[in-house]
Amino acid sequence: MSADRHWLHGLAGWRFGAQALGVLVPGYCFSRLMRTSVAFDARCILSFDCDFPRDVAVLPSLVELLGQYGYGASFACIGQWVKRYPEEHRCLVEAGHEIINHTETHPNLYHPAHDYAQGEGMTREYFNLIGLEGRRLEIERGHHTIADILGVEPTGFRTPHFGNLHVDDVYGLLTELGYLYSTSVLAAGPGTLPFKTREGIWEIPLSPCPQHPFGVFDSWHSIGKNNPRHAGQGEMAALFARLLDATVDGGLVNIYLDPYDAMKSGELLRMLEIMKDRGVASSSYGSLCDDLQCDAKKNSAAGWTATGFSGMTDIPYKEG
Repeated sequence: MSADRHWLHGLAGWRFGAQALGVLVPGYCFSRLMRTSVAFDARCILSFDCDFPRDVAVLPSLVELLGQYGYGASFACIGQWVKRYPEEHRCLVEAGHEIINHTETHPNLYHPAHDYAQGEGMTREYFNLIGLEGRRLEIERGHHTIADILGVEPTGFRTPHFGNLHVDDVYGLLTELGYLYSTSVLAAGPGTLPFKTREGIWEIPLSPCPQHPFGVFDSWHSIGKNNPRHAGQGEMAALFARLLDATVDGGLVNIYLDPYDAMKSGELLRMLEIMKDRGVASSSYGSLCDDLQCDAKKNSAAGWTATGFSGMTDIPYKEG
């Protein structure tokens, strides 16, 4: 295991110390986190969680914007909204974007502080508290709804609200469905490098916020919640530029955005301009997994003892 990864695992078990370091020396912690994926050729994955009807409503305009720049993206879709708004979701498939299973109802959609997160379909249960069978039903129903209505079978999954609500027992459920990957954990702890679980699922961590490295770079943290941390015009896009800066010599940028907030704020447009100006291409989770699998086969044929990517041979198996 590399020194950086050893450092990260040590901090993961020292929660309050890690939080203190993140506050005192965020730049140092951020750079150490990003160094854990330098073996990659630089790549950027844009993902969107279609959590609420207002997010679904902007999908056609979001797809049009991505098309103007020639970028593909990955969309985490919820079964109940696919049923209610099939045409808005079909435009994702027609444009060639990747579809991720985000469960059938997305447990814990309800939020008392936001009008858009109240009313019909806004579930209150937490994904990590509904039990194994409850999680199985959510994942299986979401998969079949997407397949039946959109005509595509997802091979990837994102835990509702990811991070602390993620439960490792989903990996066995995903294996049963023939899935390739999950993207449900934060980089803090495991690092930014994808790792393969013992069940055979690639877990692809979400990138950290440059100013809050033990959190996540996403639109909720930056501009969506009450008292957002980076709501100034262009501030979120500037942080995105810092993420790209950290991968000049190689590395993975894996970000998550809420469609409505990203479009309304103009931050997505600014981010796409940054990508265009720098000549950064977008990637999908599926293509990343294909490369990871291909590299693993090459390593195996060469007699190496662990799977890896672009010569990296210390990708760990996650315990759990």
